[in-house]
Amino acid sequence: MLIQLTLQNFLSFRDEVTFSMLGVNSDQKHLEHLANNAAGKDRSLLPIAAIYGANAAGKSNLIKAVKFAKDLVVEGTRSTQKIPVIPFKLGNYSQKQSKFECIFTYQVIQYSYGFRLNREQIFEEWLYGVPHDKKQEIMYFERITSSKKETSLDYGTPLKGRSNKRKQFLDFVAEGTRPNQLFLTEAIDRNVDVLVPVANWFREALTIIPAEADYPGLEIGILSDESFIDFISEFLRFSGTGIDSISTEEVELDIDYHFLNIPKIVIDDLIQELNQADREALAIIGSNSRGKRYLIRKNKDGKLALIQLKTQHRNDNGNLIDFTIEEESEGTQRLLNLIPTLFLLKQESEKVIFLDELDRRLHPLLSHCFVQTAINCREKSNQLIFTTHDTNLLDLDLLRRDEIWFVEKNQQGASSLYSLAEFKIRPDLKVEKGYLNGRFGAIPFFGDPQRLGWFGCETDLSV
Repeated sequence: MLIQLTLQNFLSFRDEVTFSMLGVNSDQKHLEHLANNAAGKDRSLLPIAAIYGANAAGKSNLIKAVKFAKDLVVEGTRSTQKIPVIPFKLGNYSQKQSKFECIFTYQVIQYSYGFRLNREQIFEEWLYGVPHDKKQEIMYFERITSSKKETSLDYGTPLKGRSNKRKQFLDFVAEGTRPNQLFLTEAIDRNVDVLVPVANWFREALTIIPAEADYPGLEIGILSDESFIDFISEFLRFSGTGIDSISTEEVELDIDYHFLNIPKIVIDDLIQELNQADREALAIIGSNSRGKRYLIRKNKDGKLALIQLKTQHRNDNGNLIDFTIEEESEGTQRLLNLIPTLFLLKQESEKVIFLDELDRRLHPLLSHCFVQTAINCREKSNQLIFTTHDTNLLDLDLLRRDEIWFVEKNQQGASSLYSLAEFKIRPDLKVEKGYLNGRFGAIPFFGDPQRLGWFGCETDLSV
């Protein structure tokens, strides 16, 4: 579970900001939300967080920062590649260091992992851990790379053990770590097993869902998991979409017809890869601008087939009628790509999901239902963190004060981050009304619309 995220000098976050999933002990509402002692004795973690702010305030930038850190750990860099960090642009910050640090629990150990860098190199990198049966933090490693790109590393006992041979191997790994590469990434590539849980948290536990993203495993899940189909179909029926169930249909692949808007080089590479596979294979191409999904399967007989999603509605006679996904509304398509998030929260463990623009194309009551379901059906060690403009969710009967966050941008274009728990408010306060009235900041402020010059002098704006 995520405990704390700190970042600095990335996109609109010029100054150091900290986002925390630690529960505030003084808040006694919704105690059932808390994962008690998850971050140590008397330290409870929250299962959910909603992040509000005006357009362009920096909400999505927070999620982009998490994705950047995840990609840098999981994918690494090439030898001549610049590190794709984007520093704060409204000032002299291009050569200044950016900072990222995540404190999280995974497989009963609490980790603190972070790094400082610019586009040229990693300057600092560190990893500490607190085993579940210990109270004191233990160093795994500390890495410092000078401006001359000379690297030194110190190792703690969890990493080097008590073997001189082990230290020699780590020195070899350190010497082979490029200035633009994380030591964690290099060590995983060199099979340093003790660091695998840390890398796996970034690779498997940490999940990023951008605002316009399709859920990539939707068709595969429907093909292979009956419980997945049942969960999605039940929620679609419950949410009033008119859909009774969902399934897939396999049709013969017609490249000229099905892939009219996909570049030929993409199709050729995919077909070649599938044809070279020795057994049944699946490959997802993605979506075009109109939302069409493509999944190709190579069958056991070697033929290529297209797997298409189908929804079923009941007609007046009670018979099921097939619809294509493209025939569903954009809101239903969006919901269809969000429901697997609920399934992950219910079925998996130790998931930390960042979801951008939860309410996009969703009715406010459906957004409320989605959040309530995420809280109620989650596995206890899972978390959902989402951005939204839906003030309908600013409800203390739904969320705790420490589960509501705001992002605000100042006159210099720098974003700040703070929680509703920092405000002294009455327990019965209507948070939505207070937010829209500007009591907590993080809202847009408009000038006089008549100054735009769009209104005629005879226009009566009072009508």
